Amino acid sequence: MEPLVCVILVNYNGVSDTEECVKSLKECNYTNLHIVIVDNGSLTGKVEYNEIITKDKCEIIYSKDNVGFAGANNIGINRALEINADYVLILNNDTVVHKDFLFPLIDACKENPKIGIATGKIYYFDEPEYLWFGGSYYDESLSECKIDGIGKKDSEEYSAEKYIPFATGCLWLIPKNVLSTVGLMSEEYFLYYEDADYCERLKNKGYSIKYIPSSVIYHKESRSTKKGSPLYHYYITRNYLYYIRKYVKGSRKYKMYFNRGLQTLRSVVRKRMKFYVAYRAFLDFMLCHMGKENILKENCTNAQN
Repeated sequence: MEPLVCVILVNYNGVSDTEECVKSLKECNYTNLHIVIVDNGSLTGKVEYNEIITKDKCEIIYSKDNVGFAGANNIGINRALEINADYVLILNNDTVVHKDFLFPLIDACKENPKIGIATGKIYYFDEPEYLWFGGSYYDESLSECKIDGIGKKDSEEYSAEKYIPFATGCLWLIPKNVLSTVGLMSEEYFLYYEDADYCERLKNKGYSIKYIPSSVIYHKESRSTKKGSPLYHYYITRNYLYYIRKYVKGSRKYKMYFNRGLQTLRSVVRKRMKFYVAYRAFLDFMLCHMGKENILKENCTNAQN
């Protein structure tokens, strides 16, 4: 019998995307799936049972408040552990899966028990000849991992299996024994860098991350979209600093702080970021204020990765 895979989808005001994702999962060739949808305090677009999201294959867990990407996924992970799932699949709700996407990920984990996360090739949904994720690499100048191939046409360069330093939380297959060792996702970020944090924790426990390009999904994010909201800048800036504090050792971390300060100042001068947002991000970092930001006067829309 196929191992039980518990798929976790976080819905935040995106019921139509969630329904399309569930439809593609139910049409895939892997049958032993249990889909857990965590409705993360949706204000509109709240997910409900219907002809696509049926109780025989899915269950919905409602969170009263938006608890962030990590918090919502942790709700789903705890449910997966309750039903004794063999694998947990973290999957963005704004994706559509290829019908055979799951088998290569499971096969990789079976072949090597030290794989903590198996991930695949992710294309743009609207432009499927272009990559959204084709692996990752370590950027020494920033002391962080970067997505490889993003916005580029697919090629042989991105078609080989390989071990990588980072996998985006858009697609993770995690064996249950890894969760018992590494634990849940860190909720102090609320939004952005929680996937990078989990990858670092996982590697520190001796596990590896493998990119399996024969596993294919499609992500609904435009190549031309430029993320620039105040909340985006706030969380990206604050959480980068926090990530550096946790994982960069010695005097190098202060160089990273300085470089980020210069970069942020340039963004303010060029009016790409509001001064108040930059000020709040650095202040909250220095005061160790983590979690959800409640002062910036903008609704936290599209809050998932």
